[in-house]
Amino acid sequence: MVQIIKTFVKCYKKKAKKTVGGKQKIYEYNQYLIPLKRSDNLECSEGVLIIPEKYFKELFGVEDTWAVKEYLSKLKGYERNIGEYTKEFKDLEWKHNELSKSYKELLSKYTKANKKFRVDTAKLEELESKNEELMKKLDLKDSEYQKLKENYERELNKATILEDELKPNEDKDFWAMLKNRISKKDIIAKEDE
Repeated sequence: MVQIIKTFVKCYKKKAKKTVGGKQKIYEYNQYLIPLKRSDNLECSEGVLIIPEKYFKELFGVEDTWAVKEYLSKLKGYERNIGEYTKEFKDLEWKHNELSKSYKELLSKYTKANKKFRVDTAKLEELESKNEELMKKLDLKDSEYQKLKENYERELNKATILEDELKPNEDKDFWAMLKNRISKKDIIAKEDE
């Protein structure tokens, strides 16, 4: 966990004697000291970064070190979340690839089935039109057959009548035969009309 240590910079004047050109001079400069406690758990020769408090707000948006500790612990939590999200993203990416493959397979099957359906539909429409044509032809043939049947029966009736007329009938006399023949012609004439 990130550790933030709060302490204060201590300053004091330090004097140093130096001999320059045979004369002894005393130099005075500021000495800075940053005291640390044992409870800070720092190791010897460990590198430390020092950020003045006035820049905290600029860096972290807060002035208090406690808020920075919370902020840094949240960052750690975010790092863990990023790791989890990265793993989840890889899983989702793998699932996406698998779904893409199955989608492509299903799409190709669909296009093949759709093409076959369109071909079969065209064949079905063609067969229906042929069926209608054949039904019309059948109706025409049926009506022609009925006409031919009627003509056949009429001609058969005529033939039987003529056959009856041509057969000599011994029981009938000439006048009865003539009368019979005239009445049969009237029947035939009525049928032709």
